[in-house]
Amino acid sequence: MKIYAVSLGCPKNSVDTECVLKEITTTCPDPEFINDPQKADLLFVNTCGFIEAAVMESIDAILDLGSRKRPDQILMVMGCMVARYGKALEDELPEVDVFLGTHEEDGFKKELKAALAGFVGQGKTRRLFSIGALATNNAQTVQGAEPLTTPPWRAYVKISEGCSNRCTYCLIPRLRGGQRSVPAESIISEIRSLAGRGVKEITLVGQDLTAYRDGVVGLAELLEEIVFKIDLPSSLWIRLLYLHPTRLTPRLLDVIASCPSICRYLDIPIQHASDKVLRTMGRGYGQGLLEDLFKEIRTKIPDASLRTTVMTGFPGESEEDFEILMDFIKRWQFDQLGAFVYSDEEESASYRLTDKVSPKVARERRKKIMSAQARISKAKNAARVGDIEEVLVEGISSETDLLLVGRTRFQAPDVDGIVYINDGRASPGDIVKIQITDSHVYDLVGRILL
Repeated sequence: MKIYAVSLGCPKNSVDTECVLKEITTTCPDPEFINDPQKADLLFVNTCGFIEAAVMESIDAILDLGSRKRPDQILMVMGCMVARYGKALEDELPEVDVFLGTHEEDGFKKELKAALAGFVGQGKTRRLFSIGALATNNAQTVQGAEPLTTPPWRAYVKISEGCSNRCTYCLIPRLRGGQRSVPAESIISEIRSLAGRGVKEITLVGQDLTAYRDGVVGLAELLEEIVFKIDLPSSLWIRLLYLHPTRLTPRLLDVIASCPSICRYLDIPIQHASDKVLRTMGRGYGQGLLEDLFKEIRTKIPDASLRTTVMTGFPGESEEDFEILMDFIKRWQFDQLGAFVYSDEEESASYRLTDKVSPKVARERRKKIMSAQARISKAKNAARVGDIEEVLVEGISSETDLLLVGRTRFQAPDVDGIVYINDGRASPGDIVKIQITDSHVYDLVGRILL
């Protein structure tokens, strides 16, 4: 069976996709993953349903495949969008043959195999499944398999599923359930396997990594076990996504500071800096905690690269609240920053709030933030000219075959800038020393040192 897969949304979705595709490979005869949907027997889409824009992207991907789908092809759709809208999708998307949700229920493997067996055996029927054992069992399921959604030199490892925070704008607890942690031994086993296969960068992912708990083992203890229980290559990078401000403890910072394998890259979504807005968001902290946290980070890990995410246009956000956020961003000079316009999702608690901010004002505020961040990023990158950095080579630039591209430890895949390499030879997956020779707003330019 030839399989064409599309994975949308966050890195956590990528891990889910790998889990399901791994199950498919054990069920279907002679599985082969291809890049041409027209030649596939199975079309597979893992959706995101977090906000309206993500839902529309998912629907567009499904409709695009559905419009070209042959009668003998199977279109299978899973993920957060299915969990969010359920059986209503059956009428709205008749081109889909099988829906798979995300909620944790028994019988995932049994139901998936039954569906695939039905198609293979010509008993083609439409069913709606709601499954999710893949989430908590991902370490055991993927273990020993080649990563399917990332290049062979990097991989995502999901250490937890769901979220027990109650941010008023967020649907993740509803779609994914409460926070559940993967057993530490399973995580360690998977990382050992990945490192043994030559993976150069392993990114630990979860909705809130700092909420990880396996008995007495929290995130700090887990990182220590990974670093000291596994004979890791000295060149391996371990990246952390994402860290909640209220649980980024002094002990966790000490562990990050003392372990060279862990990238000094701290992705800490703050969402806002106004006490009033943070309180209405249900974030569980105020500006004072953020000030103390970033002071401590700058003291303990002075070379840390700080990334954050903020939101504009949350209900009740006044011009004064916005200026508080702008001032905070300018003072702390984040290395990377993403800004998003609030999405008023009907199922969220914030949907019931009054004093809504117009989308136009929210977009204008986002534009101001990104303009300010562009100036910050440009100055920070210019200061790196002349530095020597390790770079993980990703391959030939999509813009020209005369350039290679790669990433430093302070650049995460898909969300941050890249390094253009204009001098020297290297292969994808190599880690090389680069001297930075030029800079742009978000990207750097460098040459390989012999």
